Amino acid sequence: MELIRLYCCPLSKSSSQLPASEIHHLAVVRRLAPGDKVELFDGAGALALAEVTAAGPRKVAFQVRQLQIVPRPFASQITIAVSIAKGDRLDWLIAKCTELGVDRICPVLFERTVKQPKNPKIIQRWQNIAIAAAKQCRRLYLPCIGSPQPLPNILKTLKTDYPHAQFLLGSLSPQSAPLIGLPLGTADVVAIIGPEGGVTGEEEILLQSFGSQPVRLTDTILRTETAALTFASILTAWRTARQIQKQRT
Repeated sequence: MELIRLYCCPLSKSSSQLPASEIHHLAVVRRLAPGDKVELFDGAGALALAEVTAAGPRKVAFQVRQLQIVPRPFASQITIAVSIAKGDRLDWLIAKCTELGVDRICPVLFERTVKQPKNPKIIQRWQNIAIAAAKQCRRLYLPCIGSPQPLPNILKTLKTDYPHAQFLLGSLSPQSAPLIGLPLGTADVVAIIGPEGGVTGEEEILLQSFGSQPVRLTDTILRTETAALTFASILTAWRTARQIQKQRT
């Protein structure tokens, strides 16, 4: 039986702190008692086996018995830079991209992005969604999730952070190469998904100046979050297959 896994950051043998939501889950929902074992992870590769020493509705104490730092499973990084969708559709996207193993999620403000109500706690909300998804899929590294930024800012940041990355742009043009048959190397990949109204002419020129290659996912028009998940599925599957092949040779 798998142990309950809880998010704990910072995590060390001498100093560890559970968020209030995790304390509630451990003590009230799961009703763990002193002597029970749990797993703790910090979202940055640290994984610990811990024993509960005290459990109350507002405070939990535990002793870390084992602590290990697990290296990232892949050298290359996959980034999904996607236009913000209405409602809770981005929440769903973040959860699924976390499950698939996407390394970075960048909410992008295009000219035709539907305007969103300002929420000062939106980043924390997205991080909490990623944490819940990581616990469910047993992932140790959380994706990096940034605040919504205009397209020019996002492109400059990503080009600086991943200077050798392959930039791909979701496209409906029949002349665009299908993503499924594209030869992907070992470099980082940035997948860019525009709003459902499409990118403007100026944005297209800007994307081209950053070396973005238009690619087709399907012959149908996809919603923003569907296109992002399709990108994530193909790219992470390709990366996993390449890793397995490398291990066998």
